[in-house]
Amino acid sequence: MAGKKKEIQLQTVITTQDQWDEMLQIKGIVVIDVYRAWCGPCKAVLNLIRKLRIDFSDDNMLHFAAAEADGIETLKPFRRSCEPVFLFCVHGKILAMVKGVNAPLIIKTVTELVQEEREIAAGEKERAEVEELVFPEEGSSEGSAEEAVEEEVLTYSVGIIKPDDVLAGRVEEIKKKIRDAGFDIKAAEERMLTEEQIRVFYARNKDEPDFDAFVKFMMSGPCHVLIISRLEATDAIPQWKELHKTSESGEPEEPAKVPAVTETESLVNLCDVQDSVEDASRQLAFFFPNFHINAEHAERTLAIIRPTLLKEKRDSIMQRIKDDGFQIAMQKEIILSEEQVRAFYSEHVDQDYFPALLEQMTSGPTLVLALTRENAVSHWRNLLGPKTLEKAKKNPESLRAQYAFENIPINQLHGSSSLSDAQKELEFFFPEEQTLALIKPEAAKTHKDEIMNKVKEAGFNISKIKEQALTREMAAQIYKDHQGKPFFDELVNCMTEGPSVIMVLSKENAVEEWRNLMGPADPEEAKKTCPESIRAQFAHDILSNAVHGSSNVEHAERSIQFAFGELDAD
Repeated sequence: MAGKKKEIQLQTVITTQDQWDEMLQIKGIVVIDVYRAWCGPCKAVLNLIRKLRIDFSDDNMLHFAAAEADGIETLKPFRRSCEPVFLFCVHGKILAMVKGVNAPLIIKTVTELVQEEREIAAGEKERAEVEELVFPEEGSSEGSAEEAVEEEVLTYSVGIIKPDDVLAGRVEEIKKKIRDAGFDIKAAEERMLTEEQIRVFYARNKDEPDFDAFVKFMMSGPCHVLIISRLEATDAIPQWKELHKTSESGEPEEPAKVPAVTETESLVNLCDVQDSVEDASRQLAFFFPNFHINAEHAERTLAIIRPTLLKEKRDSIMQRIKDDGFQIAMQKEIILSEEQVRAFYSEHVDQDYFPALLEQMTSGPTLVLALTRENAVSHWRNLLGPKTLEKAKKNPESLRAQYAFENIPINQLHGSSSLSDAQKELEFFFPEEQTLALIKPEAAKTHKDEIMNKVKEAGFNISKIKEQALTREMAAQIYKDHQGKPFFDELVNCMTEGPSVIMVLSKENAVEEWRNLMGPADPEEAKKTCPESIRAQFAHDILSNAVHGSSNVEHAERSIQFAFGELDAD
């Protein structure tokens, strides 16, 4: 319908000059996705828009639009390119532009504009006279906005480690090669890629004769998707294509073309990356819509999923948490005692609703989570909504309303109310612990450095460490719970065949965190269920399974005393 704007999902679609002029009358900030009719609006940005809507849900000033350049005279300079372009309009003036789906720069630009508008609205500063952005002429590369893109986007790219290397347990080895070559890995996730994701990422190879077979290969098992960066960037991932293995003639080998899978040790073939600025920024938003360059400013908050919700809708709420950009730093599933509930909710003990809260919290397993992301405390509380169900139901978008249960008067989700409360509550459920860790003789001989790197990368502090060959008596004491079992003598033999590395590891929730990092005792099971774990990557068999750790806090205390105190201690 000419002359009218249509609201389609997250963005207002603008297709005519009249609609464009009407959009300029909006009071506030409008983020505009400029697109060509034949390629349509940018789908890769939709998750990013959802994230921004949630982050700035309290600000009615932020709006989103998609503008078709073909029918809008003002956008004529963009008609010859299918590259995504995002314009930022503030009170009718275009003030900034980002080329490419550069999620970090888009987030940064929106955040700065919203913050400035907040300060103006609060009377803390006056609106300055600014010149409207002049769109570049066709083919031009000038302009401050483009310079800003080059300054920030060129340092990041998305890389994929293929299923065969994941299955072979080479992920950590490849990551090490990447780091040794001068790159940094900002994020890493194991994923089963969909056909759409593979075809999008490898679109540049779609005309290769065996491309369909390659797509099937990429869907045959889990991949590792990485965010790779290099500070002194001059291209999407600088020097990546130069890292070819040199042949005997001294000439660099040509990289194998997708879909060929070769045995070369070149990084080009061990980890596929985007080789253009536009592709790199687009894939960053496609695979990691919540990634933010300033992730080092992330906060942590405590979240509790109460028993009824955990039992009935565990998968749903966990997926929602991840969709809203949270990383789960730690988690613990426990059945709380009455004493623990009274201690944690001490300020609520005298309230009328406390008996119902106590009954609910002790009725079954509770899942306690340490969530991390930027502005984690306020973001989680905003998602939760009001504490009382009566008020929460007046805000049907809130999580407490969406996950309410009939006949249960207590809401099913908890969140810390402030940064200081978050710290106290996290310490309550995840106090700093110590655990005993051993690198067994065979692994200590062949993989000591790699395992030590994984320990440090996981955030453990090594309080004490020594290398020592265990006597049969010491090994028997460590594994006395297995005494009498058929494999006991063989286990003791494995533990005494050479020096072990014996450590005391300190960290919040150290016992459980170390056991998670070790993985299942059977390395074959570990490879299937926890391919990133130490045992999946470095274990020889179920007895020589690389590492050992305490099973609980009490066992840890006894084991540490035994290893570093009196050796005959129980």
